[in-house]
Amino acid sequence: MGVADAHAALGRLQGALKHIPNADMVTRTLARREAVMSSQIEGTKSDLRQLLTYEATHGTGGMPADVKITERYVQALQHGLERVRTGGRAALNLPLIHELHALLMQDEPADFPIGAYRTDQVWIGSSPRIEDATFIPAPPDKVQGCMDEMAANILQYAPREDEQTVLPILAQLAIAHAQFETIHPYHDGNGRTGRLIPPLMLAAEGYPPLYLSGTLLRAKKEYYAALADIQLRGEWGPWRELIGRAVVESCDESVSIAEDLLALAERWEQDLGKYRADSATRRLPRFLIGHPVLSVQQAATGLGISVPAANAGLNNLLGTGIVSLVNERQWGRVFQAKQVLQRIDQTPRARR
Repeated sequence: MGVADAHAALGRLQGALKHIPNADMVTRTLARREAVMSSQIEGTKSDLRQLLTYEATHGTGGMPADVKITERYVQALQHGLERVRTGGRAALNLPLIHELHALLMQDEPADFPIGAYRTDQVWIGSSPRIEDATFIPAPPDKVQGCMDEMAANILQYAPREDEQTVLPILAQLAIAHAQFETIHPYHDGNGRTGRLIPPLMLAAEGYPPLYLSGTLLRAKKEYYAALADIQLRGEWGPWRELIGRAVVESCDESVSIAEDLLALAERWEQDLGKYRADSATRRLPRFLIGHPVLSVQQAATGLGISVPAANAGLNNLLGTGIVSLVNERQWGRVFQAKQVLQRIDQTPRARR
């Protein structure tokens, strides 16, 4: 995929979300999907349903222990998006990167710094011997200088007046992610922290959230190999190709998911036509797009209604089969919209 293809796909996503009602509900769910996939690249086992159930119940019983790790990614992503949407590109600075790392790693053992650069030499490889490493990042005393240069030249990139060619935003995010992983500034958590940078760069420039981890997870070996080509040989071709493809696939996937979920909500609203348009029952379908697993309290808070009204609305949806109870004995009255979850879980290959 070329740069032109990727930019065209980004334009399609931007245009589609502008004309989709309740786009914020779609992007909320896509953000959680990104958290799951980015974390799975690092080996976690939690899936989207488990993450959403944890958010609704704050209970981990019967779930993979790493569901909390995935939820921390949601926290970090939301924190970063709030900062750059209000502060623009200037907010995407090194203190923010430290804050993101600290949010991601807050549950890790305190035997290495979080939200601060590493103080020891690390290496990439399956062996505990540095002699067998496949890649050795910068020494700890060079990390600060490398990150300062990255922040000045890429994170807060601004073309000079005499610059004839402006670096496109997609090229910027490709360079930023690769450079961050090459510096490897933290003892641990570099992959997840680095994958937060592309959507934050786009959001800082006013673009809709774009999440690449779905493609990167499906092409995990290619992802690591392309990074290694840059780190060991200075070869950027495979990385450009991979990021271009990831952008196109992610944009097209997001548009398709958004359109399908909106159509699903509209069909539910038609099925619930006997209820008043302003009733909780009729308002819940679009809320479910962003909260496919939810408690009565979440529905009440999100819709600004009483708990009894939310409970009654969810009971009406339960009666029509739009939602079902997750596990009443374990979680109480927590509901799930299975059709939303099934659509989000589909991969591009499964849809063809």
